[in-house]
Amino acid sequence: MFLGKIDNNLIKNAINKGRAEFLKEEIEYVRFKSRFKWIERGTVIAPGQKVIWGFPHIKRIFTLRAGVKRNIREDFVYFEQKIDGFNVRIAKIDKKIYAFSRGGFLDPFVTEKIQEMKFEKFFDDHPNYILCGEMIGNTPYTKPTNEFDVKLFIFDIDDGNNTYLPCKMKYELLKKYNIECVPVLGRFKVDDFEKMERLVNNINKAKKEGVVIKSESRKDVVKYVNPNADIDDIKNCSHIFFDMPFGFFNQRVLRSAFFVREYGLDREKYGNELGKAFYFGLIKALDTISSGRDVEEEFEILIKNERSWDEIKKHMGRDVRLNIIYKRKENEKIRIRFSKTYIKTTKMLRSYLNGKGIVD
Repeated sequence: MFLGKIDNNLIKNAINKGRAEFLKEEIEYVRFKSRFKWIERGTVIAPGQKVIWGFPHIKRIFTLRAGVKRNIREDFVYFEQKIDGFNVRIAKIDKKIYAFSRGGFLDPFVTEKIQEMKFEKFFDDHPNYILCGEMIGNTPYTKPTNEFDVKLFIFDIDDGNNTYLPCKMKYELLKKYNIECVPVLGRFKVDDFEKMERLVNNINKAKKEGVVIKSESRKDVVKYVNPNADIDDIKNCSHIFFDMPFGFFNQRVLRSAFFVREYGLDREKYGNELGKAFYFGLIKALDTISSGRDVEEEFEILIKNERSWDEIKKHMGRDVRLNIIYKRKENEKIRIRFSKTYIKTTKMLRSYLNGKGIVD
Protein backbone atom coordinates (compact mmCIF):
# COMPACT_ATOMS: atom_id res chain seq x y z
CA MET A 1 0.00 0.00 0.00
CA PHE A 2 1.47 3.35 -1.08
CA LEU A 3 0.64 6.41 0.98
CA GLY A 4 2.20 9.04 -1.30
CA LYS A 5 3.45 12.53 -0.48
CA ILE A 6 0.73 13.26 2.07
CA ASP A 7 1.70 12.43 5.64
CA ASN A 8 1.02 8.76 6.41
CA ASN A 9 -0.51 9.49 9.81
CA LEU A 10 -2.94 11.96 8.26
CA ILE A 11 -4.05 9.35 5.73
CA LYS A 12 -4.49 6.67 8.40
CA ASN A 13 -6.48 9.14 10.48
CA ALA A 14 -8.72 9.92 7.49
CA ILE A 15 -9.31 6.19 6.88
CA ASN A 16 -10.09 5.57 10.57
CA LYS A 17 -12.63 8.41 10.53
CA GLY A 18 -14.29 7.10 7.36
CA ARG A 19 -13.17 10.06 5.24
CA ALA A 20 -10.89 7.95 3.04
CA GLU A 21 -10.74 4.32 1.96
CA PHE A 22 -8.23 1.83 0.62
CA LEU A 23 -9.27 0.22 -2.67
CA LYS A 24 -7.72 -2.71 -4.48
CA GLU A 25 -8.74 -2.82 -8.13
CA GLU A 26 -6.40 -2.90 -11.12
CA ILE A 27 -4.06 -0.94 -8.87
CA GLU A 28 -4.09 -0.34 -5.11
CA TYR A 29 -4.91 3.20 -4.08
CA VAL A 30 -6.38 5.38 -1.36
CA ARG A 31 -9.41 7.49 -2.25
CA PHE A 32 -10.58 10.45 -0.17
CA LYS A 33 -14.35 10.07 0.04
CA SER A 34 -14.85 13.59 1.41
CA ARG A 35 -12.79 16.65 2.19
CA PHE A 36 -10.42 16.08 5.12
CA LYS A 37 -8.51 19.02 6.57
CA TRP A 38 -6.91 20.62 3.46
CA ILE A 39 -7.24 17.54 1.22
CA GLU A 40 -9.96 17.82 -1.43
CA ARG A 41 -12.57 15.12 -1.93
CA GLY A 42 -11.56 12.79 -4.78
CA THR A 43 -7.83 12.98 -4.03
CA VAL A 44 -6.11 9.71 -4.90
CA ILE A 45 -2.88 8.30 -3.50
CA ALA A 46 -1.59 5.77 -6.02
CA PRO A 47 1.40 3.44 -6.35
CA GLY A 48 4.78 5.05 -6.87
CA GLN A 49 4.05 7.63 -4.15
CA LYS A 50 1.91 9.59 -6.59
CA VAL A 51 -0.83 11.96 -5.50
CA ILE A 52 -3.62 12.82 -7.94
CA TRP A 53 -5.12 15.85 -6.30
CA GLY A 54 -8.88 16.23 -6.12
CA PHE A 55 -10.25 18.89 -8.44
CA PRO A 56 -11.59 21.80 -6.35
CA HIS A 57 -15.05 23.25 -6.78
CA ILE A 58 -14.96 26.50 -8.74
CA LYS A 59 -17.00 29.50 -7.63
CA ARG A 60 -19.99 30.48 -9.73
CA ILE A 61 -20.73 34.15 -10.16
CA PHE A 62 -24.22 35.53 -10.67
CA THR A 63 -23.35 38.88 -12.27
CA LEU A 64 -20.51 39.32 -14.73
CA ARG A 65 -19.15 42.76 -13.84
CA ALA A 66 -19.38 42.50 -10.08
CA GLY A 67 -18.25 38.86 -10.14
CA VAL A 68 -15.13 39.56 -12.19
CA LYS A 69 -14.24 42.67 -10.18
CA ARG A 70 -14.55 40.78 -6.91
CA ASN A 71 -12.82 37.53 -7.85
CA ILE A 72 -10.18 38.27 -10.52
CA ARG A 73 -7.07 40.10 -9.30
CA GLU A 74 -5.03 40.24 -12.53
CA ASP A 75 -5.05 42.53 -15.56
CA PHE A 76 -6.14 40.00 -18.20
CA VAL A 77 -8.55 37.07 -18.30
CA TYR A 78 -9.20 34.17 -20.66
CA PHE A 79 -12.72 32.99 -21.42
CA GLU A 80 -13.04 29.24 -22.03
CA GLN A 81 -16.22 27.45 -23.05
CA LYS A 82 -17.75 25.40 -20.28
CA ILE A 83 -18.32 21.83 -21.46
CA ASP A 84 -21.27 19.85 -20.09
CA GLY A 85 -19.69 16.44 -19.63
CA PHE A 86 -18.23 14.52 -16.73
CA ASN A 87 -15.05 15.45 -14.96
CA VAL A 88 -12.00 13.16 -15.24
CA ARG A 89 -8.31 13.33 -14.29
CA ILE A 90 -5.66 11.48 -16.26
CA ALA A 91 -2.26 10.50 -14.86
CA LYS A 92 0.67 8.22 -15.52
CA ILE A 93 1.20 5.68 -12.74
CA ASP A 94 4.30 3.53 -13.14
CA LYS A 95 4.25 2.80 -16.88
CA LYS A 96 0.51 3.00 -17.55
CA ILE A 97 -1.94 5.85 -18.03
CA TYR A 98 -5.09 5.80 -15.88
CA ALA A 99 -8.20 7.93 -15.54
CA PHE A 100 -10.02 8.78 -12.32
CA SER A 101 -13.49 10.18 -11.76
CA ARG A 102 -14.03 13.42 -9.87
CA GLY A 103 -14.97 11.33 -6.85
CA GLY A 104 -11.60 9.57 -6.99
CA PHE A 105 -12.56 6.18 -8.40
CA LEU A 106 -10.35 4.48 -10.96
CA ASP A 107 -12.46 4.61 -14.13
CA PRO A 108 -11.80 1.63 -16.45
CA PHE A 109 -14.15 3.03 -19.12
CA VAL A 110 -12.28 6.34 -19.49
CA THR A 111 -8.94 4.57 -19.02
CA GLU A 112 -9.76 2.39 -22.03
CA LYS A 113 -10.84 5.39 -24.10
CA ILE A 114 -7.74 7.47 -23.38
CA GLN A 115 -5.51 4.59 -24.44
CA GLU A 116 -6.97 5.06 -27.91
CA MET A 117 -6.24 8.80 -27.77
CA LYS A 118 -2.46 8.34 -27.57
CA PHE A 119 -1.30 10.40 -24.60
CA GLU A 120 1.93 8.42 -24.24
CA LYS A 121 4.25 11.08 -25.68
CA PHE A 122 2.80 13.78 -23.43
CA PHE A 123 3.30 11.69 -20.29
CA ASP A 124 6.72 10.44 -21.39
CA ASP A 125 7.83 14.07 -21.46
CA HIS A 126 5.78 15.21 -18.46
CA PRO A 127 5.28 12.17 -16.18
CA ASN A 128 4.21 14.22 -13.14
CA TYR A 129 1.55 16.26 -14.90
CA ILE A 130 -2.16 15.47 -14.54
CA LEU A 131 -4.65 16.27 -17.30
CA CYS A 132 -8.04 17.51 -16.12
CA GLY A 133 -10.88 17.30 -18.61
CA GLU A 134 -14.51 16.72 -19.52
CA MET A 135 -15.63 13.71 -21.53
CA ILE A 136 -18.83 13.78 -23.59
CA GLY A 137 -20.60 11.42 -25.97
CA ASN A 138 -21.37 7.74 -25.52
CA THR A 139 -20.37 7.43 -21.88
CA PRO A 140 -22.21 5.93 -18.89
CA TYR A 141 -23.10 9.45 -17.71
CA THR A 142 -23.81 11.63 -20.76
CA LYS A 143 -26.46 11.72 -23.47
CA PRO A 144 -25.63 9.26 -26.29
CA THR A 145 -24.99 10.51 -29.81
CA ASN A 146 -24.62 9.12 -33.33
CA GLU A 147 -22.21 11.89 -34.37
CA PHE A 148 -19.14 10.44 -32.63
CA ASP A 149 -18.20 7.95 -29.92
CA VAL A 150 -16.57 10.07 -27.20
CA LYS A 151 -14.65 13.34 -27.04
CA LEU A 152 -12.33 14.58 -24.34
CA PHE A 153 -11.66 18.28 -23.76
CA ILE A 154 -8.81 19.28 -21.44
CA PHE A 155 -9.42 22.40 -19.36
CA ASP A 156 -6.53 22.31 -16.88
CA ILE A 157 -3.12 20.74 -16.31
CA ASP A 158 -1.97 20.10 -12.74
CA ASP A 159 1.82 20.14 -12.45
CA GLY A 160 1.63 17.30 -9.92
CA ASN A 161 1.91 19.61 -6.91
CA ASN A 162 -1.72 20.76 -6.83
CA THR A 163 -0.86 23.84 -8.91
CA TYR A 164 -2.40 24.48 -12.33
CA LEU A 165 -0.35 25.69 -15.28
CA PRO A 166 -0.87 29.28 -16.48
CA CYS A 167 -3.35 29.54 -19.34
CA LYS A 168 -0.93 30.39 -22.17
CA MET A 169 1.49 27.64 -21.12
CA LYS A 170 -1.38 25.14 -21.04
CA TYR A 171 -2.64 26.13 -24.50
CA GLU A 172 0.83 25.84 -26.03
CA LEU A 173 1.49 22.47 -24.41
CA LEU A 174 -1.81 20.95 -25.54
CA LYS A 175 -1.26 22.23 -29.07
CA LYS A 176 2.27 20.77 -29.15
CA TYR A 177 0.96 17.29 -28.30
CA ASN A 178 -2.21 17.58 -30.43
CA ILE A 179 -4.46 17.22 -27.38
CA GLU A 180 -7.88 18.85 -27.65
CA CYS A 181 -8.38 21.84 -25.38
CA VAL A 182 -11.73 23.27 -24.38
CA PRO A 183 -12.60 26.04 -26.87
CA VAL A 184 -10.82 29.27 -25.95
CA LEU A 185 -13.25 32.12 -26.60
CA GLY A 186 -11.02 35.11 -26.05
CA ARG A 187 -8.54 37.09 -23.96
CA PHE A 188 -9.79 40.33 -22.43
CA LYS A 189 -8.59 43.19 -20.28
CA VAL A 190 -10.15 42.59 -16.91
CA ASP A 191 -12.28 45.75 -17.20
CA ASP A 192 -13.37 45.35 -20.84
CA PHE A 193 -16.89 44.38 -19.85
CA GLU A 194 -18.63 45.42 -23.06
CA LYS A 195 -16.70 42.84 -25.07
CA MET A 196 -17.21 40.23 -22.35
CA GLU A 197 -20.95 40.87 -22.27
CA ARG A 198 -21.26 40.57 -26.05
CA LEU A 199 -19.50 37.23 -25.85
CA VAL A 200 -21.68 35.77 -23.10
CA ASN A 201 -24.81 36.98 -24.91
CA ASN A 202 -23.66 35.15 -28.05
CA ILE A 203 -22.90 32.05 -25.97
CA ASN A 204 -26.44 32.16 -24.59
CA LYS A 205 -27.96 32.56 -28.07
CA ALA A 206 -25.90 29.61 -29.30
CA LYS A 207 -27.29 27.56 -26.37
CA LYS A 208 -23.82 26.72 -25.08
CA GLU A 209 -23.55 26.04 -21.37
CA GLY A 210 -21.51 29.06 -20.36
CA VAL A 211 -17.95 30.20 -19.72
CA VAL A 212 -15.11 29.63 -17.30
CA ILE A 213 -13.18 32.83 -16.66
CA LYS A 214 -9.51 32.42 -15.72
CA SER A 215 -6.79 34.89 -14.85
CA GLU A 216 -3.64 34.55 -16.95
CA SER A 217 -1.80 32.76 -14.15
CA ARG A 218 -4.88 30.56 -13.56
CA LYS A 219 -4.77 31.46 -9.87
CA ASP A 220 -8.21 33.10 -10.08
CA VAL A 221 -11.08 31.29 -11.76
CA VAL A 222 -14.90 31.55 -11.79
CA LYS A 223 -17.78 30.01 -13.75
CA TYR A 224 -20.58 31.95 -15.40
CA VAL A 225 -23.51 30.00 -16.83
CA ASN A 226 -26.28 31.32 -19.06
CA PRO A 227 -30.05 30.89 -18.58
CA ASN A 228 -30.59 28.71 -21.65
CA ALA A 229 -28.19 26.16 -20.14
CA ASP A 230 -29.82 26.43 -16.71
CA ILE A 231 -33.28 25.88 -18.17
CA ASP A 232 -32.01 22.96 -20.28
CA ASP A 233 -30.57 21.38 -17.13
CA ILE A 234 -33.95 21.67 -15.42
CA LYS A 235 -35.75 20.31 -18.49
CA ASN A 236 -33.39 17.36 -18.73
CA CYS A 237 -33.55 16.51 -15.02
CA SER A 238 -37.01 17.41 -13.70
CA HIS A 239 -38.26 13.89 -14.49
CA ILE A 240 -35.69 12.52 -11.99
CA PHE A 241 -36.50 15.17 -9.41
CA PHE A 242 -35.68 13.17 -6.28
CA ASP A 243 -32.44 11.74 -7.67
CA MET A 244 -30.83 15.15 -8.16
CA PRO A 245 -28.54 16.74 -5.55
CA PHE A 246 -30.06 19.07 -2.98
CA GLY A 247 -30.17 22.60 -4.38
CA PHE A 248 -29.77 21.55 -8.04
CA PHE A 249 -32.99 23.21 -9.19
CA ASN A 250 -32.86 26.19 -6.79
CA GLN A 251 -29.40 27.19 -8.00
CA ARG A 252 -30.43 27.13 -11.66
CA VAL A 253 -33.59 29.16 -11.10
CA LEU A 254 -31.60 31.74 -9.16
CA ARG A 255 -28.75 31.98 -11.69
CA SER A 256 -31.09 32.29 -14.67
CA ALA A 257 -33.06 35.06 -12.93
CA PHE A 258 -29.87 37.08 -12.40
CA PHE A 259 -28.85 36.68 -16.05
CA VAL A 260 -32.29 37.57 -17.48
CA ARG A 261 -32.41 40.71 -15.34
CA GLU A 262 -28.79 41.74 -16.01
CA TYR A 263 -29.08 41.51 -19.80
CA GLY A 264 -32.64 42.76 -20.12
CA LEU A 265 -33.91 39.54 -21.69
CA ASP A 266 -37.58 38.81 -22.30
CA ARG A 267 -38.85 37.85 -18.83
CA GLU A 268 -42.12 36.40 -20.06
CA LYS A 269 -40.33 34.22 -22.64
CA TYR A 270 -37.84 32.83 -20.13
CA GLY A 271 -40.55 32.46 -17.49
CA ASN A 272 -42.62 30.33 -19.87
CA GLU A 273 -39.60 28.21 -20.79
CA LEU A 274 -38.69 27.72 -17.13
CA GLY A 275 -42.22 26.63 -16.26
CA LYS A 276 -42.34 24.19 -19.14
CA ALA A 277 -38.93 22.81 -18.18
CA PHE A 278 -40.23 21.91 -14.73
CA TYR A 279 -43.74 20.77 -15.55
CA PHE A 280 -43.26 18.80 -18.75
CA GLY A 281 -40.53 16.59 -17.29
CA LEU A 282 -42.35 15.95 -14.02
CA ILE A 283 -45.68 15.25 -15.73
CA LYS A 284 -43.96 12.90 -18.16
CA ALA A 285 -42.49 11.02 -15.19
CA LEU A 286 -45.95 10.79 -13.60
CA ASP A 287 -47.41 9.49 -16.88
CA THR A 288 -44.64 6.90 -17.07
CA ILE A 289 -45.29 5.64 -13.54
CA SER A 290 -49.08 5.68 -14.04
CA SER A 291 -48.63 3.33 -16.98
CA GLY A 292 -46.84 0.84 -14.72
CA ARG A 293 -43.28 1.63 -15.82
CA ASP A 294 -40.31 3.07 -13.93
CA VAL A 295 -38.54 6.38 -14.58
CA GLU A 296 -35.61 5.54 -16.86
CA GLU A 297 -33.01 7.01 -19.20
CA GLU A 298 -31.03 5.23 -21.91
CA PHE A 299 -27.26 5.30 -22.41
CA GLU A 300 -24.83 3.63 -24.76
CA ILE A 301 -21.16 2.68 -24.59
CA LEU A 302 -18.66 1.04 -26.93
CA ILE A 303 -15.93 -0.87 -25.06
CA LYS A 304 -13.15 -3.37 -25.70
CA ASN A 305 -13.07 -4.95 -22.27
CA GLU A 306 -16.28 -6.16 -20.67
CA ARG A 307 -14.66 -5.64 -17.27
CA SER A 308 -15.37 -1.93 -17.79
CA TRP A 309 -19.08 -2.73 -17.73
CA ASP A 310 -18.67 -4.66 -14.46
CA GLU A 311 -16.94 -1.64 -12.91
CA ILE A 312 -19.63 0.74 -14.16
CA LYS A 313 -22.27 -1.37 -12.45
CA LYS A 314 -20.25 -1.48 -9.23
CA HIS A 315 -19.86 2.28 -8.98
CA MET A 316 -23.25 3.43 -10.24
CA GLY A 317 -24.83 3.74 -6.77
CA ARG A 318 -27.68 2.24 -4.82
CA ASP A 319 -30.39 4.57 -6.14
CA VAL A 320 -29.86 3.53 -9.77
CA ARG A 321 -30.57 0.13 -11.34
CA LEU A 322 -29.00 -0.79 -14.68
CA ASN A 323 -30.87 -2.84 -17.28
CA ILE A 324 -29.22 -4.05 -20.48
CA ILE A 325 -31.31 -3.31 -23.58
CA TYR A 326 -28.88 -5.01 -25.96
CA LYS A 327 -25.28 -6.12 -26.07
CA ARG A 328 -23.66 -6.88 -29.40
CA LYS A 329 -20.24 -7.40 -30.97
CA GLU A 330 -19.03 -4.60 -33.21
CA ASN A 331 -15.72 -5.41 -34.88
CA GLU A 332 -13.39 -6.06 -31.92
CA LYS A 333 -15.54 -4.13 -29.45
CA ILE A 334 -18.81 -4.55 -27.58
CA ARG A 335 -21.67 -2.05 -27.87
CA ILE A 336 -23.95 -1.98 -24.85
CA ARG A 337 -27.23 -0.07 -24.80
CA PHE A 338 -28.64 0.14 -21.29
CA SER A 339 -31.13 2.03 -19.20
CA LYS A 340 -30.83 3.53 -15.76
CA THR A 341 -33.87 3.15 -13.55
CA TYR A 342 -34.00 5.96 -11.01
CA ILE A 343 -35.22 4.14 -7.94
CA LYS A 344 -35.72 7.06 -5.56
CA THR A 345 -37.77 9.23 -7.92
CA THR A 346 -39.81 6.23 -9.08
CA LYS A 347 -40.53 5.17 -5.48
CA MET A 348 -41.47 8.67 -4.26
CA LEU A 349 -43.71 9.63 -7.17
CA ARG A 350 -45.40 6.21 -7.18
CA SER A 351 -46.18 6.52 -3.48
CA TYR A 352 -47.75 9.97 -4.01
CA LEU A 353 -49.80 8.67 -6.94
CA ASN A 354 -51.01 5.88 -4.65
CA GLY A 355 -52.29 8.39 -2.08
CA LYS A 356 -49.43 8.85 0.35
CA GLY A 357 -49.63 12.09 2.30
CA ILE A 358 -46.82 14.21 3.71
CA VAL A 359 -46.60 16.83 6.41
CA ASP A 360 -44.99 20.04 5.18
